[in-house]
Amino acid sequence: MEKTIQRVEINTNYGTSIFCPYCGQKVSNTEAGEAGEEWVNPCPHTLFVAHDEGFEYRSERFNNQLGLPEDDDDIELPEKGIDGLTDQAAADDAVKFAAYVGPPSFFGSYVGFSSQPDDEEQG
Repeated sequence: MEKTIQRVEINTNYGTSIFCPYCGQKVSNTEAGEAGEEWVNPCPHTLFVAHDEGFEYRSERFNNQLGLPEDDDDIELPEKGIDGLTDQAAADDAVKFAAYVGPPSFFGSYVGFSSQPDDEEQG
């Protein structure tokens, strides 16, 4: 039986890069601009990488589970926006890191992982 995604909130060090808790790969790289690296580098465990303005990455498994279209413009968001939508992900031992900037912006960013790698996305 799959469970709803677990949630870890980051409210102080919201500018920290996020690493996959299962394989250790840096998936959300907050230093990317300075180092000339990619901001998003999903591993096979990554379900999504998003922020309040939209998605940077969505796995096929995440799209299929929530019945999401390929085009971000066609996604109907719940009242709680992308944060609320990503809370609906369900997978065994899945975890979502939600980082929130303090006032006045309260901007959020979200990275979700599943303990089971997505075989389709490893190739």
